[in-house]
Amino acid sequence: MRLVRVWFSKQGRIKYVSHLDIMRCMTRAVRRADIPLWYTEGFNPHPYLNFLQPMPLGVEGLNEPLDIRIEGEISDKEIMDKLNAVLPVGIEITKVTEPFMKSNDLAFAEYEIYFEKEENLTDKLVRAMDSGVLTCEKMGKVNGRKRVKEVNVSENIRKYSIYENDDAVIMNVVLPGGNTKNVNPMNLLDALNRFLESDIVPLNIIRLGLLDDKLIPFE
Repeated sequence: MRLVRVWFSKQGRIKYVSHLDIMRCMTRAVRRADIPLWYTEGFNPHPYLNFLQPMPLGVEGLNEPLDIRIEGEISDKEIMDKLNAVLPVGIEITKVTEPFMKSNDLAFAEYEIYFEKEENLTDKLVRAMDSGVLTCEKMGKVNGRKRVKEVNVSENIRKYSIYENDDAVIMNVVLPGGNTKNVNPMNLLDALNRFLESDIVPLNIIRLGLLDDKLIPFE
């Protein structure tokens, strides 16, 4: 038995498919690809698949890790080719590697958020990001009960930059994306609109990759 890390991208309309459905899709794909999976023991055995960091709904991903355990002789290239042959349009295996880092090394996620170009939008976004008072409301637990609570988004922004190209205003931002703390980019967008008293809708959001606590790319 060996553990392999399968890296995949999720782009296009499939970004609106929920994480639960992506899990089901991948589980079916590894079975259809006839990959010699290792199954858990017990009354209801199932193949070991571990998505290290679930993807937010509506967000594309370029470098998403999935750990699987396999038995028997099969090369990493065979795993990649067999999975790509059965996966739907929008999901592609980009590489298969040995896991070099552990899941608890995950700390941050890097995103690119694309906005339609508007007059003074870059200045407005910079002012909001530098304000230190970006907040949003999200569902959470207070004294063991689910309640809407206010979250300080500003204190969770690790770093950011904003630039323009011919078609869009682009924000690159690093947010918590580990097992102990996770900030959804949608929370940041809610906070930006709340601060600017606007209703800015992004053209696209892409998760470029995951990082450790020193901002080194997760491998």
